[in-house]
Amino acid sequence: MNRRSAIKIPKPEILKTALKLFSDRGYSETKMTDIAREAGLSVGALYLRFRSKEYLCLELIQDQTRDYEELAEAVVASCSGADEALEKYIAFCLGYAFRKRQLITLLYREHRLHFLKPVRSAFMRSQQKLIESILHDGIRKGIMRPMDVKKMSLMIFAGLRGAIMLKLFFGIGSAPWLSKSLFDLISSGVRKGPR
Repeated sequence: MNRRSAIKIPKPEILKTALKLFSDRGYSETKMTDIAREAGLSVGALYLRFRSKEYLCLELIQDQTRDYEELAEAVVASCSGADEALEKYIAFCLGYAFRKRQLITLLYREHRLHFLKPVRSAFMRSQQKLIESILHDGIRKGIMRPMDVKKMSLMIFAGLRGAIMLKLFFGIGSAPWLSKSLFDLISSGVRKGPR
């Protein structure tokens, strides 16, 4: 296949094929020849688009991360208050994760891939800052109690990851149930009355 034929298959289709194979087989077990064959390309044409399997995987994760971050920010920006923003953010995160099951499976399965570490760290920081902005807004408006916003945002992030694992690995709960339960836990806690 020559350069012109390689361009006929859109990059998103190649990334989608790679995601499926990485998710099903794992990164190390998936070869560029497998991706090329499944995408309908020659191996040479695939290498014209992506110089290595590592580069392809990195571009796939960066593409998906950008999509997630843009959507998450839009969800939060569309809300009228901190309570609504937190509730909708949690619902969005869980719903997205369950719709993108292959991506999440890949990220959990391949957590040791060194070249993904900077992307993971940047993603966590961006989401922590988004959660912090919600909490700061809630505190400023008197809706939420004063707290260590950095620590609380990390715990919310961790709670979201735990809820995702609960569903994906143990088959427990649905996105709406997990979302409501996590929001209730964060916003109301478990203790009765003031401390």
